[in-house]
Amino acid sequence: MHIRETAGERGFRIVSCVVMTLFALAILIPLLYILQLTLSASPDTSFRIWPEQFTLNNYKYVFENKLIQRPFLNSVFVTACYLVVSMVLSVCMAYPISRGELKGRKFFNFIVVFPMLFSLGFLPKYFLVRDLNLLDTYASLILPGAMSTFNIIVLRNFFESIPSSLVESARIDGASELQIMVKIVLPLATPALATVGLFYMVQAWNSYQDVLLYINDTGKQTLQLVLRTLVMENSIDSSSMDLALMKNIQYTTIVVALIPVMIVYPFLQKYFVKGVMIGSVKG
Repeated sequence: MHIRETAGERGFRIVSCVVMTLFALAILIPLLYILQLTLSASPDTSFRIWPEQFTLNNYKYVFENKLIQRPFLNSVFVTACYLVVSMVLSVCMAYPISRGELKGRKFFNFIVVFPMLFSLGFLPKYFLVRDLNLLDTYASLILPGAMSTFNIIVLRNFFESIPSSLVESARIDGASELQIMVKIVLPLATPALATVGLFYMVQAWNSYQDVLLYINDTGKQTLQLVLRTLVMENSIDSSSMDLALMKNIQYTTIVVALIPVMIVYPFLQKYFVKGVMIGSVKG
């Protein structure tokens, strides 16, 4: 049955559509401007959304540039390792504290939440990394921030939403806690795992301060730090290219840095809203 809208409801819907359209255009138009510069062979950087003198040479130059190749691979390696370590540790922390029968559950939940209330800054963490002899190692970019309080809480709340009758049935059948977690809980928690995994991946890929603090070896620097050097200090080798095209190369490097996240996000988008909502509303 069709429900007729009142004049006020129709006006609100129209205004909402206009506002959201303007908001979307405010985000989309700058992205289109940057994208067309990466596909343009013209040094003209005036505003337009269609490339002038279309070319893929900017991307070819970026991918063949030795200044960027190694940092890009470093970023991929660090992000992959960080994602695996963080997910394993977060799940192993979130699952026990989600079970009501855990002794000292309130204390462990307090330990998890406490870092959200007080932050000591980067200096104590730097001293910790230094004293553990992790400076100039990939481990310094993976281990110190491997667990996020927010992500653990999202996983914990999602685990709590799983009916306890399933867990009890598995225990009656003789399943161990590890088997229950791996074979029952984790398959049901796919939305939360996908959401938290995306959070961890983006955090690791965009990490900049940790690389600046802990890594002095240029061979171990990640793409984000090199991108900062390239854009702010203009470190591109200009001997083989037109100086006027440097701006296009800089924007191309920025777009290349976004590619991994842009590839992964569409596959996880269907889980994103469900994972966040269920994992954040409870508890």
